[in-house]
Amino acid sequence: MRNFLLFVYLLKGLFLFAQVSPQRIDTTAAAECKTSLYTEFKKKFEVVNKNITYSNSAERNIIKEVFNETQNEFLERIKNGEFLCNSDVNPYLQGIFNEILNKNNINTADYKILLSKDSEVNASNLGNGIVVLNYGMFLALDNEDELAFVISHEVGHQFLNHVKNQIENFAKISTSEDIIKKTKEIQKQKYGKATKANDLLKTIVYQNYSQRRKKEIAADSLGLVFYKKTLRNPKAALAILEKLDTVDEEKDSLSVKDYKAFFEKTDFKIKDKYFTEEESLFKQYDGERRLHIDSLKSHPDCAARIKLVQNMIQNPLQEKVTVSKAFTEIKQHSIYQNLFNLYSQKQYGPSLYESLKLYKNDKANTFYKSIIYLNLQEIYKSRRNYTINRYVQSYDKKQNTASENRFITFINNIQITDLEIITTTFKPS
Repeated sequence: MRNFLLFVYLLKGLFLFAQVSPQRIDTTAAAECKTSLYTEFKKKFEVVNKNITYSNSAERNIIKEVFNETQNEFLERIKNGEFLCNSDVNPYLQGIFNEILNKNNINTADYKILLSKDSEVNASNLGNGIVVLNYGMFLALDNEDELAFVISHEVGHQFLNHVKNQIENFAKISTSEDIIKKTKEIQKQKYGKATKANDLLKTIVYQNYSQRRKKEIAADSLGLVFYKKTLRNPKAALAILEKLDTVDEEKDSLSVKDYKAFFEKTDFKIKDKYFTEEESLFKQYDGERRLHIDSLKSHPDCAARIKLVQNMIQNPLQEKVTVSKAFTEIKQHSIYQNLFNLYSQKQYGPSLYESLKLYKNDKANTFYKSIIYLNLQEIYKSRRNYTINRYVQSYDKKQNTASENRFITFINNIQITDLEIITTTFKPS
């Protein structure tokens, strides 16, 4: 995690002061943040592991392995600086968290909320009282009440022990006689083992997916009960679910004409061939859609969940939306913060793509110019070092929009010498 004071200083020095900077966020020393969180959760996991109970030895081995993997992955996320520490924002989020817990007589000592750099519109319950809110969630939220319901939903997951139950259910399925029998049959196969193993994996995944659908509805239902105790506007729950139902729809796009408007000068022209897709190069990405990964924004049956919430808020206690200065300030900086979060995580492709879409409609914005230049610099270096795939997303006809694939094609096809030229287009004079 880079120090934002250094970043803001860089922008001020190079770009004559960005109109709006994310300097308010993440000013706490990164090293102290990581050390404190790592120590706290390492101790927490040691206590958790001592208190785990097992039904039998076969399930015990799987449960222990899953817990160890998830805990080590979480600690690695802390070491990599994924979580933001700020003396204003973190206490603000924990305050809303504690408000919900206190109103429902739940022990606040057992819960903690963390703010992730992740720009995906999402929140998650990791079990053991840990709730993670992605900074990207603020891109979808319009007020503090919506934020409170998102947190209430995750408290619902924790209160119902969904993570623990899911791990135990996975262990039961994996050690069931039916799965063991099918696994042995696959091992005896002379041909097509990989295909059959993949089909079996899908069966297990989609069984879990069906269970997740029920858990999401349960978390909505209980989360709304928790939320109502805060006496906040119940309709905020409905509003955020309706937004999440369409959050994956890309709201803007980039055309070839846009790229020419961004980068062309009198003595330099963008070549049309840079946008030509080569089937032989990208066909490996055109296969079957990848297995769906559960997340808040893509929870199944959103329409059914919306209907459930509608039925539960037919007689709302009050209609007034909570106006919060703290939320307003975070929301105001969320676009800028998320662009820089992508950059600081070395996701230069996504950061550049999102920056260009915003810059298209606000060419006077010096922050957009700044972040575009920084991303182009890194992409230029990666092209020269043949490491572009580490920093730019993959071409994918199934998962990406046409605009996203056009961007990826352009970044991969453009000559390095021309990439250097367009980078200088955004270099401060």
